[in-house]
This record gives sequence, C-alpha cells and structure tokens, in this order.
Amino acid sequence: MTSPTTLPPTAPDFSTPDFLTPGGKIPDAPATPSLEEQLATLRDIHLPPDVPFWPPAPGWYALAGLVMLVGVVLAIREWRWRQTLAYKAMKEFEATLAQAHAQEGGDGLPDAQTIAVAASGVLRRLVRAQSGDEATALTGEAWARVLVAGKAGFGVAEAAYLARAPYYPPAAAPDAGIAPKAFVTAVRRWIRARA
Repeated sequence: MTSPTTLPPTAPDFSTPDFLTPGGKIPDAPATPSLEEQLATLRDIHLPPDVPFWPPAPGWYALAGLVMLVGVVLAIREWRWRQTLAYKAMKEFEATLAQAHAQEGGDGLPDAQTIAVAASGVLRRLVRAQSGDEATALTGEAWARVLVAGKAGFGVAEAAYLARAPYYPPAAAPDAGIAPKAFVTAVRRWIRARA
C-alpha cells in the first residue's frame, strides 16, 4: 500500500496575498522619474570623428605609385630619345636653319633654298653615320634616289630640289614651287624616320 505523500517543509505558499483580501494594502509601485528627468539623462547624438587627412586610403598609394611609374617611364623614354641620332640630327638641323635665317634677317621661315642648304649637310651626315662613306659621295640623281627611298621619303620634286639647290649661288636657285613650311616638315619627318 502506498503511503500518503508528504509535502516538503519548504512548499510554496498558495494562500491569498494580503492586498487581495478586503482591507489589504496594495504595495506602492516603484517610483518612476518624470519625463523631464528622463530627457535630462539622455546624451546628444554621438557623431563619428572626422576622417583624417593622413594616412590616405590604399587606393591613393596605388595611384601615386602609378603616377611615379609613368613619370619614370616617360623620363627614360625622353632620355633615350635625346641619345638617338635623330634627336642630334634634328637639333643640328634646327640650329643650322636658325643660323641661316638669322644671317638673312627675315621674318618667318626662310626660302626653300636656305632650307635645302641647311638640310643638305645634316642629311648627308645622317646617311653617312648609318650606311658609311659611300653614300656621301652620291650627287644629283643618285642622291635624290636616296632621299626618296624609305617610309618617309621626300617627294620626287622635293628630293630633286634638295639634291641641286645647295650648289646654286645664293638666291639664284630656280623656284620649284616648294612651300617652305611643308619643306621643313618633310625634312623633320625624314630625319625622324631614318635615324
């Protein structure tokens, strides 16, 4: 037979609380602060700190490195260009042209014969530096064929004029109808292409 269960000595009290009985006292609610007191305890919006100027983001380092790399490459290309025969020949042509033009005392570009005289010696030295002494002995039609040959060769009329004009007395060369500006451009193009 089973024995009646006994409750443990600390069993919960299920009796009616005092405040529910008639005349019982209702406990006071905890004191709550007023709305103004609660607002006074709030802090203002907290903004993050300003973004500092230094150190920059990694993308700026990459961009700076790229700019420096491009600068170095351009400086090397410029240095290598200044070491080339074309650069030296171009400088010599410009100096000879300026000197001949200063002796004439004119404004603008000199006439085609002055340009031909300035270009003739430079072009012959350039051809000699590339192909040896046998090219410098060429005259007339043979020299004109050398000037026409190549990817940026002179036109036939320009080459024939350039081959003969240095040997005419000053201002006595026949008018070949060659524009001085186009002639100087053709000489520069030939020097760049051949050197």
